[in-house]
Amino acid sequence: MFYLRLNKLRIYSNGALLGMSEVQLMSFVTLGEADFPMINEFFRTTDTVQKRELVSQAVARVVSSRVLPEIQRVKDNQLIFFGDTGYNVFVADTIPESVNWMLLAVKSNQQTIDNATLLSQILTEQNLTKLVGTIGLLASAASPVTAAVSTLTTLVAESILKLCMNAHDRQLGLLLTSFTRQEHYPYGKRDMQNVPDATGNMKVDYTIFGF
Repeated sequence: MFYLRLNKLRIYSNGALLGMSEVQLMSFVTLGEADFPMINEFFRTTDTVQKRELVSQAVARVVSSRVLPEIQRVKDNQLIFFGDTGYNVFVADTIPESVNWMLLAVKSNQQTIDNATLLSQILTEQNLTKLVGTIGLLASAASPVTAAVSTLTTLVAESILKLCMNAHDRQLGLLLTSFTRQEHYPYGKRDMQNVPDATGNMKVDYTIFGF
């Protein structure tokens, strides 16, 4: 078994001028090449129509991994706990060779955007054309599938944030990280505290545990 657990968060500013706010967390976990055989197929085919379909499948795979815990009445500089055993953002039957994790925190003023709406915002003609070109350039990279997944995950994050801005929500935190078994959890465990995010507004405690 394999678990990626979110143990604790600290959010320095809750995004509200006064008082408390509701925070929507969005966690996305993917497993590199194991989750994205369509990217390998993308690099093998020369058919442009097929490439667009394969990119669409890959984006849908990222979006489908979303887990959505919501935290109510968050204050500035608040420590947020997830029980004695943490919140499992990902569980698998076997220990994966690689894991990609994006954790996004948003001050929420509306209902959560469903996956179908999110995909419709991402998979526009313009975005698909751009993605096909961008991912095509990664064919010569040392790890082209890994680089492609990182590109897709970043696009998903940007699209979510754009939708949030349109709804007058506010980004509170963004943790984007990748792990490999050999480097980060060779013996099945990794336990980290106070990991800073990309915004400087959030710190994360998490545990990787596999056996």
